Amino acid sequence: MKHLLTLLLLLALNAAAQTPPEPPKPPVDPTVPDAALQKLLMATVQNKASEQSMPAILMRGKIINQTGQGLIIIEVNKQILALKQGGTLSLSGEFSHLSLQLTELNKESATIEILPLKQTLRLQ
Repeated sequence: MKHLLTLLLLLALNAAAQTPPEPPKPPVDPTVPDAALQKLLMATVQNKASEQSMPAILMRGKIINQTGQGLIIIEVNKQILALKQGGTLSLSGEFSHLSLQLTELNKESATIEILPLKQTLRLQ
């Protein structure tokens, strides 16, 4: 009887000490990147897209003096800016990697070069 009681006590202690088995983990697809890698890849894609895209630029007015020198008033992504002829304007925000240079100004139009994209924009 004493041995039976000891055996039952040992079985009860052993059962209490064992933890339940962990549920099985779902299989991992090796072709799907983890969250950290996905974030890095998306940041790279967004940076490349913004480097290649141009902001919306609208001419709102121009001032030309008697010598032909002047400035234009432009709207760049809903921000009003002034750009002098021969001057360069560095953009901020999403397009901070771009600069605008007013290369030509006459009564009919204004020509802006977008650097470093080396794109020319003629505003009328």
